[in-house]
Amino acid sequence: MSWNKGKKGEAAGWTPERRRLASEKQKQWCKDNPNANFFQYNRKNRWKTGPDPEVRAHYYRFLRMRNQAKFYKQPWSILWEDYLDLMKNSTGKWGRTSDSINLCRLDTSKGWHLDNVKLMNRKESVLRKTSNKRIKPKGLKSKSIKDPITGKWRRKKPNE
Repeated sequence: MSWNKGKKGEAAGWTPERRRLASEKQKQWCKDNPNANFFQYNRKNRWKTGPDPEVRAHYYRFLRMRNQAKFYKQPWSILWEDYLDLMKNSTGKWGRTSDSINLCRLDTSKGWHLDNVKLMNRKESVLRKTSNKRIKPKGLKSKSIKDPITGKWRRKKPNE
């Protein structure tokens, strides 16, 4: 166990003089060892998705979608490989603007399965008519209310 566990600053022995000396020592080490692994650490090689930043961004988008489906108690059976194939075969940019492409469910009463999803223009998907009305998400429980003006579910404010 460390002798200064929990101590910070001067209580741990870090006086301004000691900080200055340690800083000078570290700067000198950096000058003496310019090819050290300390400076060449590339985290992109450790990404699950590989070094491509666009694929990595889509991987985190996939994780958010899957977790949101879990939160709303919607079944999810799409694998990362399937999602990646959809992304690579799509023509256009995925995103949140009106002309971007999004993954949408054909039948909103069913879960997120490959036979129930389709790549669709965001504007088209928002304006489409679905036979199902949006029900209160099971994950929100009693902390939410339906806004009478917008008709959307939202969290209760403390004074409501």
